[in-house]
Amino acid sequence: MRKNAYIACSMIKAQQLDFSLLDYLVKYVQTQGYHPFVPGKMDDAPSKVIFDRDLNWLKQSSIIIADVNEPSHGVGMELMYAYEHEIPVICLLDEKNVPLSRMVEGGPHTLILKYKTKEELIEKIEKIDLSKLEIKKCETCTEKTVQQEDICKKC
Repeated sequence: MRKNAYIACSMIKAQQLDFSLLDYLVKYVQTQGYHPFVPGKMDDAPSKVIFDRDLNWLKQSSIIIADVNEPSHGVGMELMYAYEHEIPVICLLDEKNVPLSRMVEGGPHTLILKYKTKEELIEKIEKIDLSKLEIKKCETCTEKTVQQEDICKKC
């Protein structure tokens, strides 16, 4: 099965989106052997078309990377889909936008990467091997969490 990564971001304020970050994420997932699905880089379309397309992409994805710097109903729906289907999620949050919704932050399938600069974020992302990121029960804290190589990302 082909490995796919869904890259989520708020589309309502797309004019404020850092497209260079999306471009970086696309290259990052490709270097890790994943095919990127990037709704934020698609042309506008009717709501039903977007819903069907994005849901289809979510169903094919084994990881989700979400920019959570802007509140977004759509990103929230995508994160809940990931939770319900036990898909690991990496949330990207600029520290100037703290606090994050506790519903998102508390998700056991969610790894939050907080950063001050784009360079700091890239440094943190580069340390993650997407193929080794999985959701499983931690032997230390006994919570079901995102882990990489048996290292719990919560404790």
